[in-house]
Amino acid sequence: MRSRLMLFPLAALLACGGGGSDTTAPPGGGGGGGGGGTTPTVTTAVTMQGSAFAPRAIRVAPSATVTWTNSDNFNHNATFAGAAIGGTGNFATGSQSLTMPATAGTYNYSCSLHPGMTGSVQVQ
Repeated sequence: MRSRLMLFPLAALLACGGGGSDTTAPPGGGGGGGGGGTTPTVTTAVTMQGSAFAPRAIRVAPSATVTWTNSDNFNHNATFAGAAIGGTGNFATGSQSLTMPATAGTYNYSCSLHPGMTGSVQVQ
């Protein structure tokens, strides 16, 4: 029983994203609505909830498919400005997936419906 109790805090720690600063500039017009500010989390899943993206900054492999899941009961979207990535379009529930570019770089995105709701995808 004691070993199970000790594993729970470790599992919770591993599930949480990191902090810190991301000073990587977007290459050749990754463009967009800002969204860095944290060390990117290695994942291909982003949740939209409470007018925020979580995690806000992610890191993926070239050509990875990233899925945005709206956990609210109102519309959100992921819109990439200045990048050759289509957006998710507005959706209120469920998930939308996009394929990231094969070119390394940081690609910023935002929800065009909610000012300040921003994120970034670092392809490396």
